[in-house]
Amino acid sequence: MLLIKKLQKNDMETLFSIAVRSFEPDYYKYGVYPPLLNMKRKKFSPPRIFGKAIFANNTIVGGAFILAFGKKGEIGAIFIDPNEQHKGYGKQVMIMIEEMYPKVRRWKLETPGESYGLHRFYESVGYIKAGEWSDKKSGMLAFQYEKAIKTCM
Repeated sequence: MLLIKKLQKNDMETLFSIAVRSFEPDYYKYGVYPPLLNMKRKKFSPPRIFGKAIFANNTIVGGAFILAFGKKGEIGAIFIDPNEQHKGYGKQVMIMIEEMYPKVRRWKLETPGESYGLHRFYESVGYIKAGEWSDKKSGMLAFQYEKAIKTCM
């Protein structure tokens, strides 16, 4: 059973380690980690209040940084420990996030342009590609994805 909990200070070290391992393939490919990882200080860049820890069987298996303001939400990052991937956690977490923020009507997120598996994953949970941009530092092409939540009448 998965649980998403507010990120606690004592979870930070474990979650940072999971994030580094999760984003290592991107680092080796593009030469940079996502901006959320402050590698010099070994901390996350967004405020902890936006952080969530993902638990499976009382063990942290991943995390997410979520911003939700009114009807708009953004998933700044979502990551699952590489040792825990391909178990269906990602889809469960995406559904749980939407349920946690029922007022949000439009979600957005960004992902590397060459992460084709992630593109298929996000599209499988209802996201569509809405734009793209290039990172000046790494030259990485990034895609923006969005999802509109339909309301029941």
